[in-house]
Amino acid sequence: MSGDRRHVRARLAWAALVGAAFLGACSDSASPTGTSAGVQQDALDLGEASADETELALDALGGVNAALSLVSRTTDIPAVLMPLCATVSSTADTDGDGIRDNATFTYALPACSFTGWRGGTVELTGVIGISDPDPAPSFAYLLTYDNFRWQYTAPNTVDSWSATRNGSRTLTATASQLSLSNQVSIVRTFAHRGDATAAHNTLLVFTPDAGSALVRGQPLPSGIAVKSGQVTFSRNGSVRSFTVNTVTPLRFDASCTTAPRISAGEIHYALSDGSYVKVLWGGCGQRAVRTWVPIS
Repeated sequence: MSGDRRHVRARLAWAALVGAAFLGACSDSASPTGTSAGVQQDALDLGEASADETELALDALGGVNAALSLVSRTTDIPAVLMPLCATVSSTADTDGDGIRDNATFTYALPACSFTGWRGGTVELTGVIGISDPDPAPSFAYLLTYDNFRWQYTAPNTVDSWSATRNGSRTLTATASQLSLSNQVSIVRTFAHRGDATAAHNTLLVFTPDAGSALVRGQPLPSGIAVKSGQVTFSRNGSVRSFTVNTVTPLRFDASCTTAPRISAGEIHYALSDGSYVKVLWGGCGQRAVRTWVPIS
């Protein structure tokens, strides 16, 4: 995917990097039928991976404090999202907004190996780049992934998987809205099925509740988010393209202390024939539920 630099806020970057562990997508380039078992399985894999990606991307909007609290809630290994294990090329931050002017974070073993996530082990390798194009303090940032790999080894080994990400995230903002653009491709392994490549070309737009303000360096306030775009999923020679449609805006609950911090919301990932996978969030701390909806 794109290797261009994007405006990336360092403090948002760490939540964003964990999102590298997840990804999925689907819809046949040859207009597949929604009744195919293979199509359904690909769609459900898309739903699982994209739900994780959505949750992490939304938390990534919240700054360094949100990133660190996200880690402690979901992994019990706070060091995963921190740059402590990485070799950092530069600490320069000319405008003092928390975004490095131009820095690379190189992750390598054994320093970037952690235990505790889902009862197993996580290893981080590869490079994340961060740059700030603005001459004055702002929310804008560019984060790029260069073969950034997340390897999860499960306690039973069978459920182990990995995700290797390339591409970029771009954050832009106004006084009342944040927009996170994602052009990221991930090669992901699955415990019981073949490897897949998923490419996201999506936009996540967040609007805080009335009376709330977006403040640099402060936790993300409660609000709603809408996701749009397309995700393409490739496996065993088949390519499926899903259109992303937010049916019910995602409700981000700043008071929620257990991830995911989405208390409500519904997103559909639709094939061209009208079938889709529904991803539904039912409450604070509850993982999203995926449902396959065939052609009516």
